[in-house]
Amino acid sequence: MSDMHLLSENLTRESEARKAAEKRLEEVSAELYETSAALQYRTQIVAEKSAALRQLNEDADQLRLRLMHSEKMAKVGLLLAGIADEITHSLTFVADNLKSLNSYFEDIFALIEQQAEGIQSSQSTDLSKTATLKRLNKLKKQINFDFIQSDAACLLNDSGEAIARVQTLVHDLAEFCSTDRREIAEEDINVLLDRSLSLASSELRFKAEIVKQYGRIPNMLCDSSQLVQAFLNLLFNAVESIESRGTITLRTGTHSSMIWIDIADTGVGISDENLSKIFNPFFTTKTSANGSGLGLQQVQGAIEAHSGRTTVMSRLGKGTTFRVMLPIDRFADISSVSRD
Repeated sequence: MSDMHLLSENLTRESEARKAAEKRLEEVSAELYETSAALQYRTQIVAEKSAALRQLNEDADQLRLRLMHSEKMAKVGLLLAGIADEITHSLTFVADNLKSLNSYFEDIFALIEQQAEGIQSSQSTDLSKTATLKRLNKLKKQINFDFIQSDAACLLNDSGEAIARVQTLVHDLAEFCSTDRREIAEEDINVLLDRSLSLASSELRFKAEIVKQYGRIPNMLCDSSQLVQAFLNLLFNAVESIESRGTITLRTGTHSSMIWIDIADTGVGISDENLSKIFNPFFTTKTSANGSGLGLQQVQGAIEAHSGRTTVMSRLGKGTTFRVMLPIDRFADISSVSRD
């Protein structure tokens, strides 16, 4: 075979190979185009579904916030009913004291008139002066002047305490109702617990004895309104778990760089089955009329917002203890310790 013939065959094979390669390239290009189009379509679908999922999450968050707000307003209504009783009782007490003071003043004014008459007759005879003094002493005994002196001071002091109690209740309620306003400030956790107890007193006093075992703890930077709401939720949970009469104990202390708060009750306790679920949104063992299942999730959210954590220990028939751990902020004035 001549060289020309071999060269021709080689060229023919190369040409056929090139044509086959070009055809395969076209096929691969078409496949890549189809794959790219399919991938682009799927990417678009994923993006649309992701956007829809984000919207669903936003809607769920909004719904959860509305439910939390609704539950909070229900608590405000409950607190208002109790506080209205407290205010009515305090005002009735003050009104009764004012009636007594008014009666005392009438007697004191009568005594003053007698004294004034005695002063006007100071130029009279010794016999007349003696008679005037006898009348004054007799009137003092009649009105029990010594008792009036001591009791009037007590009535004024008790009335002042009752008015201060009303002022504290109104202030604490105003603070609780303004929880949407976020303010970070240095606070005494023991004081915040007392504020929560004050607000919940109308619910607690009929079912629970309150025992306070506060430790000496440093102040910390926190959102006081958020923590008060969390403590209130724990107190309401505690009193609702008590069937007849029991004890709620509040303890505080420090461990390392953490402040710990225990709210313990002698209620019915929580079963092992439910213990792992209590912080889940919408989980509740109550009827729908009595709770949305968001109270403990609110507690957990508030504590986690302060970089803390919440744990629970419970035994059926023995009671439950919730422990809150909060880090002491390094910017807080840790030299300022709370009163017992």
